[in-house]
Amino acid sequence: MDVRFARLITGHEAVHARALGWHELSNRKLLAAAEEAGFVALITTDKNIRHQQNMAKKVISLITLCPRLTESDFIAPLAGRLAIVLNQVLAPGSEILIVPDTEPA
Repeated sequence: MDVRFARLITGHEAVHARALGWHELSNRKLLAAAEEAGFVALITTDKNIRHQQNMAKKVISLITLCPRLTESDFIAPLAGRLAIVLNQVLAPGSEILIVPDTEPA
């Protein structure tokens, strides 16, 4: 995901996996590291993680952004919906998909 997206998340601490040295971890290890570090949610554009990982026993939530393309112009419009989700109490192990209403042309 574009590292600039974190600047669009207001009212919450957002840290890119690259900043933590986690960018080369497998999905399973990334989820485990984020959970161990106390993160409430892992935000991703990787639509496959939710099919590859069993979230039932996790404390961390998985939030998947589903833009048509992963470039900033397509991800940025999802920041408002993400903020609404992050302001809720997330159930442990929850899986949330955030899809756009419309996409840039």
